[in-house]
Amino acid sequence: MRQVFQDDNLQKSFLKKGYAQVPMLSSKQVMYLLQEIGKLRPDDNFAPKNSYHCSFLDPNLEYKCQTYNLIKGVFTPFVNEYLVGYEILNCNFYVKPPHTGEFQIHQNWPAIADISDTTVTIWCPLVDVIESNGAIQIVEGSHKILPHIEAPNSPPYFANFQKALIEKYLKPFPMKAGEAIIFDDALIHWSRKNDSDQSRIAIQILCIPSDATPTFFFKENDERFELIHADSEFFLTTHVSELYGSRKPEWKSEGFVENQNRMITEEEFAELLKNGDEIRSKI
Repeated sequence: MRQVFQDDNLQKSFLKKGYAQVPMLSSKQVMYLLQEIGKLRPDDNFAPKNSYHCSFLDPNLEYKCQTYNLIKGVFTPFVNEYLVGYEILNCNFYVKPPHTGEFQIHQNWPAIADISDTTVTIWCPLVDVIESNGAIQIVEGSHKILPHIEAPNSPPYFANFQKALIEKYLKPFPMKAGEAIIFDDALIHWSRKNDSDQSRIAIQILCIPSDATPTFFFKENDERFELIHADSEFFLTTHVSELYGSRKPEWKSEGFVENQNRMITEEEFAELLKNGDEIRSKI
């Protein structure tokens, strides 16, 4: 598998668990980002009703571009410090207003054509997080145990036992503001609603190998996906509703792949999780 981390100990932990937790922002950088986010004006004002704010979901293009430039400028040195040959593809603020904002259990959409290769997400809260205010939760070792393409109109393979994931498998990661967790995008993850009286603010950054072609998997039908060239500009200018609709004629095709997705049972999932090291060693 690809060398993801500069540090060999982080690499070993990442291969086995699917993540590495690291120090990242200084208190001064956290304060700077909090001040800057206060100057931004998304259309939902960071407070969508009964939901959470995600920069990608907001229709305000100027705001999305400002967010991308702000986060990329601060975090690119950390990407270079921790990772080997990776670059930022897109980035978002995720804001959970008080008493709302439960996220769905999911894997991140694949962002490059080869789903056996590795893309990673950096998740960094700008406030202290615990389980009750929406700390990220992860199923440790759930990365690359089953080839599956989760995408618009393509449900997760664990759709039939999500309650069991919450009760038995998902593990919360309390973190201080400025700490970060870097995880394989194939990991199953989730977060509860924010039950506190203060907004939970976090940054999410998708990083891909610099030598890979950024790709969006468009489900053409039940038999196959079309690979659409999807660079940073694509995610800034495309509204999320378009990704769930008809194929746009201006999209650039990179070919097609067969849809091999299948639903599995909790029992099969537990067996795959137990044999995760062996499965990943064959990739």
